[in-house]
Amino acid sequence: MAEKKSFNWISLLVGIVLIVGSVFAFMNPVATFLTLAIMLGIVAVVRGLMLIIAFFRVNDRTTIKVWFFLIVGILLTILGIIFLFRPAFAAVVFAIMVAVWFIVDAVNNLINIDRIKPAGKGIYFLSIVLNLLLLVGGIIIALHPWIVGISIPIIIGIALMASGIQHLVLAFFGPRDLV
Repeated sequence: MAEKKSFNWISLLVGIVLIVGSVFAFMNPVATFLTLAIMLGIVAVVRGLMLIIAFFRVNDRTTIKVWFFLIVGILLTILGIIFLFRPAFAAVVFAIMVAVWFIVDAVNNLINIDRIKPAGKGIYFLSIVLNLLLLVGGIIIALHPWIVGISIPIIIGIALMASGIQHLVLAFFGPRDLV
């Protein structure tokens, strides 16, 4: 039995909103990243307060786990407040975290590169080259953290555009009840 195809206004509206969001992300990558930092700050404050409230609601406050809730809750709340009032700081912190991750991962992979030798010389040398590139990339990000701040909004813009186009296609050609 063939599916009934008709126009879906909700998919059309969602598609338009997503495409407009993608255009905004492409046109204003710094503003997009700062907005994400503010959103992350709000989430951190809310989650931190939830952990602090959980600490005071628990009757047995002697376990390490319960005290960990309080400590993490306070740290998250403070970090969230900093992110809210200094979103550029959030961008730098995130970029440095990415840089450290890349550098540590590359160094670890290069230290353990001998494990790749059984796969063949080509894979072995490719792995060395890719890990050296990862190491260089991590160092570049550490020296220029705004690279991450600009690339993430572009990735978000691409994702929003792809999803928006998909919704537009569904609006015209998809089943009516699919959003």
